[in-house]
This record gives sequence, structure tokens and C-alpha cells, in this order.
Amino acid sequence: MFIVIAGEEAGPKSNKLGGVWNVIDAEARKMSEIAEEEVIVVGPLFERLGQDWSPKGRLTKTDFDEPVPEEIEEAASSVLPYAAGRTKGVNYVLFNVEHSLEKSVEYDGQKMRLCDAIKAEAYKLVGLDSLQYETTSYGHEYTHYLNLSYAVSEFIKALVKYGKVSLHCHEYPVFYSIARLEKQKIPVNTVATFHATKVGRVLGVQVFDRIKSGNSSYPANIQHGLVELEKMAKYARLVTFVSETTRSEARLFYGVDGLVVRNGIEVTNEYIDWNKKTECLNRIRSILTSKLSRFNGIELEEEQIIPIYTISRLELENKGYPDLLDSLVILDRILTNRIENGEIEEVKVLCLLITAHGYKDPYILPDGFPVYLPDEILVGDELRLKRMVEERKISVENLKKRAVCALPYPQWVGRNDGGLNMTIDEIAAGCVVGIFPSRYEPFLLTALEACSEACPVVISRACGFSGAVRDLQGKKGIFGGVILIDNIEQSYLETITDYAFGLHVIIDAFLRDRAKDKMMCSTAFVLANEMNWDEPVRMYYEVLRE
Repeated sequence: MFIVIAGEEAGPKSNKLGGVWNVIDAEARKMSEIAEEEVIVVGPLFERLGQDWSPKGRLTKTDFDEPVPEEIEEAASSVLPYAAGRTKGVNYVLFNVEHSLEKSVEYDGQKMRLCDAIKAEAYKLVGLDSLQYETTSYGHEYTHYLNLSYAVSEFIKALVKYGKVSLHCHEYPVFYSIARLEKQKIPVNTVATFHATKVGRVLGVQVFDRIKSGNSSYPANIQHGLVELEKMAKYARLVTFVSETTRSEARLFYGVDGLVVRNGIEVTNEYIDWNKKTECLNRIRSILTSKLSRFNGIELEEEQIIPIYTISRLELENKGYPDLLDSLVILDRILTNRIENGEIEEVKVLCLLITAHGYKDPYILPDGFPVYLPDEILVGDELRLKRMVEERKISVENLKKRAVCALPYPQWVGRNDGGLNMTIDEIAAGCVVGIFPSRYEPFLLTALEACSEACPVVISRACGFSGAVRDLQGKKGIFGGVILIDNIEQSYLETITDYAFGLHVIIDAFLRDRAKDKMMCSTAFVLANEMNWDEPVRMYYEVLRE
């Protein structure tokens, strides 16, 4: 038997676009540990820059440890140009679907490009009218997904000759593969997993009102072609969702229902590495202190700096950046008043806003990055975020008279990113608190990843992760370490005030009550351990092997 896990972001780490990659990668590695069957990850192959529909320009890493078994190689060779290999018990088969734009085939007695034959067949099988979508602004993306789904389904068709196959598809870019297999009556056990819905992403926080009112109409600016691909999940034997909210969206907009299987994370540490936390905090403080002095003329002691952070995709409204920035203004007033009243020593809270359109060459970044951030290096919403910070007068230039400032960090973080030169786990370990105020967020793995480094977090009720937090609080009495803010029922002013006070509670414990601070860090870590991948993957395994 073979278990195939497929997705647009499936494959080695160089294919990563966002959180879905983490989910597919973690599921595949955990599945390979518990399954007797061969686990195969199927995704796209990008052999050169410019092939990718995404402006982020992915290139696929193909230096695997060993070859895949012969039957997997044989099945892949009948589809499209591919790369295959095995690493740490997981088989990878990655197809270069752009070749379907050039390959000539015969379909219904006519010669045409393979990609056109795929579209003609999709119309015949399930009514997908690609002529409506291929000329739109997202037409290249739509065509890429349809071609990838074709490659996945053709690979499965070839693989079933060697044994029973189960297919787990993550997100709409590969859902058509399930529909195609079902329509062609290929005996495959299929599971489709929603991490979000296209409609929900467009509506953002408004989706909660839509769910309450039962209003299933689509917003005017929806990408209908991608929605149609998403609706192909209805052909799966089972549909799963990462949160109750996502399940409610799919029920409302598509009439699709199923089970909730929440995401998890891989926690590699059995205990909190307090030395790592101290070292990372000191490193962040040292770098920021030095750069503030050299590039902004601001002289501070390292102990005065309190680093906090958020990290997300660059979706400013959906990720709650306006709410976060307004809450930082309130936090500034709280701390400034306490400092002036002599209740606490002077501190400077620096909030790292880690979000970017894409990777930036560290050699073109200024030496003062991120405290020195000229407009020329910013793109699109990166520049809009900087303007939002400046409008609220909480940019680094105001730090001499403020207790709080926001530092945009428009870069993919890493050991050589031109800024802190630290990995995200090191930033999480070194920061005093993480804040994740999303207005729309299907799950929120980033908060869990912060907790795994014993970093307390403030999160919004709108994120799917909040449901898991409430469940654990009710079942196991795990409180503290995660402060949950209601950004659905409360007014905007109440919400941003609660974000500010949530941050203040954690910062105040760090400054004045180390026992409480350690308790919060420890509780966050316990929560991350409770939310590991063991149970979700076992649930998927039981379903896939049936």
C-alpha cells in the first residue's frame, strides 16, 4: 500500500511558500514513522526561476539521500518530467507541470497541447470551464493548479497497478485530482483537507457575520476559477478542516462538510532550554542596542530593551496589523505613565513586525537594517506597513520620547538575513512575548511555534488555534502562557485595549515577577507539547488505511 500526500507546497523546504508546507512536511515525516506503507509526497518541481506562477520565485531542491523504490519511479516516469528521491523515510515525487504547456498530445481526435487537453477533459468530467479563467489575472495560477492536479492523478493511476493507494490532498490546488480520479472510477481512498476557504480569505473578519446570518453569497472580487477548484473537495471520500470556523465556511459557501482535524507542531525539545532563551534575548538586545546607537543616535542600556514580535504573511488587514499598531499606542501610554510615576524603570519595547513580499538579498540591505529602513528597499504593502507605523508616531524615530515602537522587518528571517541573522526559533526564544491579532486566521501555527520556544503569546479569538486553546483549558486546566482576546464580539476599542493589556501582563511579569514569568513560559511550552502532531497524524493514518 502507498500513502500519497499532495499539495502545491509539498516537497523539500526550498518549495516553501507558507504554513501549509510545515503541515505537509510534518505529516509526511510523522506518517513515515508509524506507517508500514510507503509514504510519498507529491508536489511541483521548479527547475529554474520564472517557471513559478508566484512572484516569490521558487527553486526546488533535489539532492535527496537515496532513490525511491522502483515501482514509484516507474509510475512517475509515465506522467511528466519529474525529480524523485527519498530522504529520512519519505519518498518525494515532484513534477514539472510547466511541460504540459509544450507537450503535444491527441485528445478527441485532435492534436493539441497537453494543458489544453487537460482543460477540455476537466470540462467534460466536472464542468470546469477553463475558458472563463485562463485569461484572468490569476489565469497562470489556475492553469498551473489544474496541470498539477492532472499530474497527481496520473501518478496515482499508474501507482495503483502496484498496490492499494490512499491520497491526502492539502488545499484547492490539488483538489481536482480527487475529482478526476473519482470520475474515472479509479479505486483510491481520498481525503481533502481545507486549511482555509478562498471566500473566507477575501471576506476576512466579515466571514464570522456571514456564518451567523447564513449569507452564502460570494464577494464581488472573488477569484471564481480558484473557488471552482476548491469546490472539487466534494468528490473526496472524506473532507477535513483545521478548525471549526473553516468547517463552517465550507458548509456555508460550498455545502461541504466533514471532520475537524487540527494542526500540530513538531516539538523537538523535551524541556525548556532556559540558556537558549537567555542567549537569544541577549543577542537581540545587543544587536538592536548597537544599531540604534549607530544609525539613530539613541543610546540605551541593553537591559532596557524588551523585544516582542509578530510574524505572518503580508496580508495586513487579515493578519490584524492595524489592530496591533493601535494596541502598541495604548501599550505605550500604559508603560509611559508607569515609568513617569516611578513604578518601573525606563524600558523600550521594540515590536518586530516580521512580514515580507519575499526574500531580499542581505547584501543589498543597509547595515542598519531593521532600525534603518529606507523606502527604496520596500515593495508594495511593505511600504504601506511602514506608513501605518509612521502615522501612529510609533516608528523608531520617535523612540526617544516613546516607550514602545514598531520595527517593520520585511525579510525572510535566517542566519544570514542582513538584520538579526537569527532563525525564527531563536527570535521566538529571545522575545518576551509574541502577538498574533489576526482578524481571519484558519489555524495559526506561528503562535504554537512561539509556544514551543517557551514564548508566551497573545492571540485573537478569530484564529482557529483559539478553539484548541479553549478545549485544552477546559479539559486539562492549562491556563496562562496564552492570552486569548475576543476580536469578534467586542468593539474595536475594547479589542485593541485588551491586546495592549495582554502584552502588558506578560511584559510586567518579565520585568517584576520572574516566578510568574517562568510560569507563563512553562505553560506556553506545555501547550505546544499538547498540540503535537502525534494525534492528528494517527487520525489521518486510520482514515487513509481503511
